[in-house]
Amino acid sequence: MKRNMISVALFAMLATMAVGCQKENYVDSQSTVASVGSVRTVLYTINGVEHLVTLYGDEEWDAFVDSMMSLAQQGYNVSFVNQNVAASGVATKDVQTFTTPSQEEAKAWSKEKAEQGYTVSTTYKDGLYICVAVRK
Repeated sequence: MKRNMISVALFAMLATMAVGCQKENYVDSQSTVASVGSVRTVLYTINGVEHLVTLYGDEEWDAFVDSMMSLAQQGYNVSFVNQNVAASGVATKDVQTFTTPSQEEAKAWSKEKAEQGYTVSTTYKDGLYICVAVRK
């Protein structure tokens, strides 16, 4: 009987140790939320033909302005306005002009003005980008 008691106690101890060494199933209950970022509705013209596009995030916005600068370099007259920017209540017309040989500078200036609610028009002539921003 004493032998059975030792065997049972030893078995119980080994069983407890075996259960303690089991891996836990860890379930991550966090939900993942995708961030879209900025959404822009852009009205743009290429040689006077109007188009409307919705851009999701800064990468699409950057690629869009890049394509506008490339079209201007190819000889197209392009303009665009971010329709999501509220028009100011100022009744005066504001016109700003920027001229540069650098496509990157023209792109950066155009993006900045469009984010401020201006309609930006770009042409390319004699190696220069001529950008005109108009706020009505």
